[in-house]
Amino acid sequence: PGKSSRFAKRAYRRPVADGELDRLLRLFEMAQSGGENFETGIKMALEAVLVSPHFLFRGELQPEPDNPKSVHPVNEFALAARLSYFLWSSMPDDALFAQAERGTLRLKLEGQVRRMLKDPKAKALTDNFVGQWLQIRDLQLARPDWEQFPEFDPALRAAMQKETELFFECVLREDRSALDFLDADYTFVNGRLARHYGLPGVQGDAFQRVSLKGTPRGGVLTHASVLTVTSNPTRTSPVKRGKWVLENLLGTPPPPPPPDVPDLDEKKEAVLSGTLRQRMEQHRDKPMCASCHARMDPIGFGLENFNAIGGWRGKDGKFTVDPSGQLVSGESFNGPAELKAILLKRKKAEFLQCLAGKMLTYALGRGLEFYDKCAVNQITKGLANHDYKFSGLILEVVKSTPFQMRRGEEAKLADAAH
Repeated sequence: PGKSSRFAKRAYRRPVADGELDRLLRLFEMAQSGGENFETGIKMALEAVLVSPHFLFRGELQPEPDNPKSVHPVNEFALAARLSYFLWSSMPDDALFAQAERGTLRLKLEGQVRRMLKDPKAKALTDNFVGQWLQIRDLQLARPDWEQFPEFDPALRAAMQKETELFFECVLREDRSALDFLDADYTFVNGRLARHYGLPGVQGDAFQRVSLKGTPRGGVLTHASVLTVTSNPTRTSPVKRGKWVLENLLGTPPPPPPPDVPDLDEKKEAVLSGTLRQRMEQHRDKPMCASCHARMDPIGFGLENFNAIGGWRGKDGKFTVDPSGQLVSGESFNGPAELKAILLKRKKAEFLQCLAGKMLTYALGRGLEFYDKCAVNQITKGLANHDYKFSGLILEVVKSTPFQMRRGEEAKLADAAH
């Protein structure tokens, strides 16, 4: 019984009620009385645990499950599970279980968060959150035209993704400012990616940290991974890049396009008539296109010096690239460096609020509702008190009302773990 109880407790991520344990033991006894051997009886009980919804889903016991007006803190075992699946994408370890058992997890929450961020299992946050937030999981689906971009191969694709993951992991491990995501004077490259970026002095397959001072790069916006997933197979896409910035860095997604919008003319004659920017400006002269494009296109134009796989260029075909633009809020810029400076200085609040919302979404494993807006505002405000450090973002999310509390509902299992 003792060993069975410990196994079920770990599987269910909470103490096991006497009635639950009795049912498991009855399965074992039924197998024994039916002439089965000891091992078969144990196997039946273990199988029952592993097919139980309490193992397969993250269920949370509620004091008033049928009262939708009830708002209460989740118990310490549920809090431990929320914390471990947020930071590790896995079940709580012995230290979390021990704190929950003693009822002291909430009292020692900050210490546990910092311990967990230092643990190698925190790499799950890099692997899963980065792909979701920055959409670099789509990099595996990118198919740049091999005739126009023969240098794009599996090795370069892998290096692009690795750069972004190592960059995020550096911000996490060194507890750097979240503003590094907008602009930073360092990144991580191997020999293959360094050649693509035109950075000297890096050879071989091993990644190393390099300085970006004096280059037009810095921050995730100039990573080849992001620039590639926001391009078309044969050319850049200022629309996709602008939309990506609005959605993932500023949290202000553009409205959906109106129906029956004509596509941009991609015929050879049109391509030879001018730059992509010139053709798009003609396209958005149409009233039905202008409202959306006015928000997205200037941002995308600011990144036109990067080709469809993130390489630097000065010309679009035979035409000189014009990377200037003006945001709808009035700020003007010329090129990616000035665009990033605007995002960092004048759009900082929007970025931090967006990042807080993205992280809270990931932590909860659900989309945000209108009533979560106050929590996002509180997380953003609290982040400033931590000098924008990454650990401050995690701590504020963990301390937030949606993470700590839940409302009553019809008795049922909670959402499956993300």
